[in-house]
Amino acid sequence: MSKTATPAQHHSDLLWQLTGARAGPVLLVTGDLDALGPVVERMQALPSLVYMRGTLKVGGHNVQEDADVVFELPSRDPTESYWLILTQAKGLGMISGRGIPTDLEAA
Repeated sequence: MSKTATPAQHHSDLLWQLTGARAGPVLLVTGDLDALGPVVERMQALPSLVYMRGTLKVGGHNVQEDADVVFELPSRDPTESYWLILTQAKGLGMISGRGIPTDLEAA
């Protein structure tokens, strides 16, 4: 697909993308770009995240990217958003999920 097929403003809403070490699903997480900045910084500090299966994409509400699952963050709270993203990745089998609070796993 050529770069001109999707409007440029939608690509600019993609804040971060990490492709894991193994094949797997593509999870696109969308939300408020200003609120996602601290979340992405915290996720970048996770050394084991590179071993996940698949690809994690994080972007603004208007981002248009190919994905198996699109998850719209319901919160602007960075801590809650961080754990919600990891919970979604665990649910898709992208990560083992050790250390994720159990009260979020049922969400």
